[in-house]
Amino acid sequence: MTVTILPLPTNGPLFEGAIAVYGDAFALPPYSDPDRGEDVAERIRSDHSHRPGFRALVAVDDDGEVAGMTYGYRGIRGQWWHDTVAREIPRAAAKDWLTDSYELVEIAVAPECQGEGVGSALIRELLTPCQEQTCVLSTRADSRAHNLYSRLGFQVVTIMSFTPGGSPFYVMGRHLPY
Repeated sequence: MTVTILPLPTNGPLFEGAIAVYGDAFALPPYSDPDRGEDVAERIRSDHSHRPGFRALVAVDDDGEVAGMTYGYRGIRGQWWHDTVAREIPRAAAKDWLTDSYELVEIAVAPECQGEGVGSALIRELLTPCQEQTCVLSTRADSRAHNLYSRLGFQVVTIMSFTPGGSPFYVMGRHLPY
C-alpha cells in the first residue's frame, strides 16, 4: 500500500478522518473501546498539542482516504505517563530511557490497512527528525502492536499496569536517531 505522510492539523477533515480511524482501530479487541477516538481528540486539542516537541502525522492513501495517524512529544518530568513509568522502573533504566526521550503517544491504522506498512511508515516519519536520545511508548501486552515495535528496533523496558488490576502493558524503547 502506498501512502503519503502529511502533518496532521488539529482540526478539519484530515483531523476528523484521523480520529475516525483511531476510533475504528481501538473499537476492536483487545481494546473494545469505540469511544476512545473522542477522548484522544480532546487530549490532543486541550493538552498534548501544547507540549514541547508535539508532532502529529496522518497517512493518506492514493484515494485521499486516511489510513493511519500518529503523534508524540518530548517526555519530561511532570507529565503523567513519564512520571508513572519513572516510578516503576529502576533508577538506571529511568535515566537511560526517560532523561532525554520522545514519547510516541498514539498510533492507529485503519483495520483494513493494518499489516500493509502504514504503521511503520508513520513511525519512521515521526521519529526521523527527533533530536532526543530515545523514543519510548507503551502498548497493551495482549495486542499485536508490540510485534510492529519490535520489528522497528524497540525493546521491552518493563511490563506494568497503569491502574491497579488493569491490563499489563509493555513499556518499550529504542535509541535514536532512527
